Amino acid sequence: MTTSDTDPPEDVPEEIATALQASSDSQLRDIIHYAQRLLRDLPPVTDAIKSREGEELVRTEDHGAYTLVVVERSDEAGEGNGRFAYHVRWEPDFDDGAGKYRWHYLGRVNTESEDE
Repeated sequence: MTTSDTDPPEDVPEEIATALQASSDSQLRDIIHYAQRLLRDLPPVTDAIKSREGEELVRTEDHGAYTLVVVERSDEAGEGNGRFAYHVRWEPDFDDGAGKYRWHYLGRVNTESEDE
Protein backbone atom coordinates (compact mmCIF):
# COMPACT_ATOMS: atom_id res chain seq x y z
CA MET A 1 0.00 0.00 0.00
CA THR A 2 1.20 3.49 -0.85
CA THR A 3 1.28 6.05 1.91
CA SER A 4 1.19 9.74 1.17
CA ASP A 5 0.67 13.04 2.92
CA THR A 6 -0.72 14.46 -0.33
CA ASP A 7 -4.15 16.02 -0.07
CA PRO A 8 -6.49 14.97 -2.89
CA PRO A 9 -7.85 17.63 -5.25
CA GLU A 10 -11.11 19.10 -3.94
CA ASP A 11 -13.01 17.76 -6.99
CA VAL A 12 -12.21 14.14 -6.07
CA PRO A 13 -15.05 12.62 -4.03
CA GLU A 14 -14.00 11.49 -0.56
CA GLU A 15 -14.93 7.84 -1.18
CA ILE A 16 -12.69 7.72 -4.25
CA ALA A 17 -9.79 9.42 -2.44
CA THR A 18 -10.13 6.92 0.41
CA ALA A 19 -10.16 3.97 -2.00
CA LEU A 20 -7.11 5.30 -3.85
CA GLN A 21 -5.20 5.85 -0.59
CA ALA A 22 -5.94 2.26 0.42
CA SER A 23 -4.69 0.86 -2.92
CA SER A 24 -1.38 -0.86 -3.51
CA ASP A 25 1.14 0.49 -6.01
CA SER A 26 0.07 -2.18 -8.49
CA GLN A 27 -3.60 -1.33 -8.04
CA LEU A 28 -2.87 2.39 -8.51
CA ARG A 29 -1.10 1.65 -11.80
CA ASP A 30 -4.13 -0.37 -12.96
CA ILE A 31 -6.45 2.46 -11.92
CA ILE A 32 -4.35 4.99 -13.87
CA HIS A 33 -4.47 2.83 -17.01
CA TYR A 34 -8.21 2.35 -16.60
CA ALA A 35 -8.80 6.09 -16.16
CA GLN A 36 -6.67 6.82 -19.25
CA ARG A 37 -8.77 4.37 -21.29
CA LEU A 38 -11.95 6.08 -20.05
CA LEU A 39 -10.59 9.48 -21.06
CA ARG A 40 -9.79 8.23 -24.57
CA ASP A 41 -13.32 6.84 -24.91
CA LEU A 42 -14.99 10.18 -24.12
CA PRO A 43 -15.50 12.74 -26.85
CA PRO A 44 -13.76 16.03 -26.16
CA VAL A 45 -16.03 18.34 -24.18
CA THR A 46 -15.68 20.94 -26.93
CA ASP A 47 -17.36 18.50 -29.37
CA ALA A 48 -20.18 17.62 -26.98
CA ILE A 49 -21.21 21.12 -25.88
CA LYS A 50 -24.31 22.35 -27.67
CA SER A 51 -25.79 25.82 -27.58
CA ARG A 52 -28.58 26.38 -25.13
CA GLU A 53 -31.93 27.91 -25.98
CA GLY A 54 -31.55 31.58 -26.90
CA GLU A 55 -27.77 31.36 -27.24
CA GLU A 56 -25.36 30.85 -30.10
CA LEU A 57 -21.92 29.31 -29.51
CA VAL A 58 -19.26 31.80 -30.56
CA ARG A 59 -16.15 29.96 -29.38
CA THR A 60 -15.06 26.92 -27.37
CA GLU A 61 -11.53 26.36 -26.06
CA ASP A 62 -10.44 23.14 -24.37
CA HIS A 63 -8.33 23.84 -21.28
CA GLY A 64 -8.17 20.28 -20.00
CA ALA A 65 -10.06 20.50 -16.70
CA TYR A 66 -12.68 22.77 -18.23
CA THR A 67 -13.79 24.25 -21.53
CA LEU A 68 -14.04 27.98 -22.00
CA VAL A 69 -17.28 28.73 -23.83
CA VAL A 70 -18.32 32.10 -25.23
CA VAL A 71 -21.97 32.45 -26.20
CA GLU A 72 -23.93 35.26 -27.76
CA ARG A 73 -27.44 36.20 -26.78
CA SER A 74 -28.82 38.43 -29.52
CA ASP A 75 -32.54 38.05 -28.75
CA GLU A 76 -32.27 39.47 -25.23
CA ALA A 77 -32.85 43.12 -24.41
CA GLY A 78 -30.52 45.45 -22.48
CA GLU A 79 -27.91 43.81 -20.25
CA GLY A 80 -29.03 40.32 -21.31
CA ASN A 81 -27.84 40.97 -24.86
CA GLY A 82 -24.23 40.31 -25.87
CA ARG A 83 -21.45 37.81 -25.40
CA PHE A 84 -20.87 35.94 -22.16
CA ALA A 85 -18.12 33.55 -21.01
CA TYR A 86 -18.51 30.32 -19.06
CA HIS A 87 -16.32 27.52 -17.75
CA VAL A 88 -18.05 24.26 -18.70
CA ARG A 89 -17.16 20.96 -17.06
CA TRP A 90 -18.61 17.48 -17.22
CA GLU A 91 -19.49 16.37 -13.71
CA PRO A 92 -20.41 12.72 -13.37
CA ASP A 93 -22.91 11.50 -10.81
CA PHE A 94 -21.20 8.62 -9.05
CA ASP A 95 -24.43 7.15 -7.71
CA ASP A 96 -26.05 6.26 -11.02
CA GLY A 97 -23.23 6.80 -13.54
CA ALA A 98 -25.02 9.66 -15.29
CA GLY A 99 -23.81 13.22 -15.19
CA LYS A 100 -24.26 16.60 -16.76
CA TYR A 101 -22.45 19.63 -18.00
CA ARG A 102 -22.09 22.37 -15.41
CA TRP A 103 -21.94 25.91 -16.75
CA HIS A 104 -20.11 28.32 -14.42
CA TYR A 105 -20.72 31.94 -15.37
CA LEU A 106 -17.58 34.08 -15.75
CA GLY A 107 -19.02 37.34 -17.05
CA ARG A 108 -19.67 39.55 -20.03
CA VAL A 109 -17.12 39.46 -22.86
CA ASN A 110 -15.79 42.76 -24.14
CA THR A 111 -16.64 42.48 -27.83
CA GLU A 112 -14.43 45.43 -28.80
CA SER A 113 -11.31 43.29 -28.21
CA GLU A 114 -12.78 40.18 -29.83
CA ASP A 115 -11.37 39.08 -33.17
CA GLU A 116 -14.65 37.45 -34.16
